[in-house]
Amino acid sequence: MKYLGIDYGEKNVGVAISDVEGKVAFPKIVLQNNPELAEKILDICKESKIEAIVIGESKDYKGEDNKISPKVISFKRELLSLIKLPISLEPEFMSSMQVEKTFGKTEMIDASAASIILQTFMDKEKSRKIAKAKNEEGLKKKDVKVENKKITYDDFKKVQMKVGKILSAEAVVGSDKLYKLSVDFAEEKPRQIVSGIAKYFPDATEIVGKKVAFVTNLEARPLMGLISDGMILAVKSDDKLAIMEVPDFIKEGTELS
Repeated sequence: MKYLGIDYGEKNVGVAISDVEGKVAFPKIVLQNNPELAEKILDICKESKIEAIVIGESKDYKGEDNKISPKVISFKRELLSLIKLPISLEPEFMSSMQVEKTFGKTEMIDASAASIILQTFMDKEKSRKIAKAKNEEGLKKKDVKVENKKITYDDFKKVQMKVGKILSAEAVVGSDKLYKLSVDFAEEKPRQIVSGIAKYFPDATEIVGKKVAFVTNLEARPLMGLISDGMILAVKSDDKLAIMEVPDFIKEGTELS
């Protein structure tokens, strides 16, 4: 598979491409970050017969999102609307400085940084494929039969599921997957629940006011700097997802049984 790698910057954007087999990354060009950027990327993809794109997901020294991260997500969305190719994000930290330290300042520094990002992604892909092949081979040798493991009724009783009314839904800054939900369970105050359903409901207002089933006794956990206190119940089929709605006459806080 032939890849294109991108090191996104506010002024300049480095571009790299791989060989046909997707093994080695090479610096390609440095483009100005202007309104024509996405079109120029599209032209390179057509010219070089690119099959997939990798964009550097900018991180700080702690491995967390930095100020440019939301712009990278927005650029990814712009590309997705224009280019019908799979686009992946590869975490990167100061790749341009790595190039400068090794080769000094050059006109191709951002393109070289893009090649580092792309090479890292391809090396990981290679490792994943090798691990998958070894695992599949191991299963064949052992003739492992996968069976559904049943749980006891007491195990099931530990899971608490309640009906909650979605009061609001907001996109989480820096993510194209997450919504921050405010949900009424007839408790002292609404709960905040972060859910990865944004791409299935592009219009957040579509789910506001709906009564939906949630798991409510999961341990709260942080997502993108927000605390999520619960999990929405949903079912996915192919590329479509439905949340588990209940009729409006069911009161908020009603427990499923």
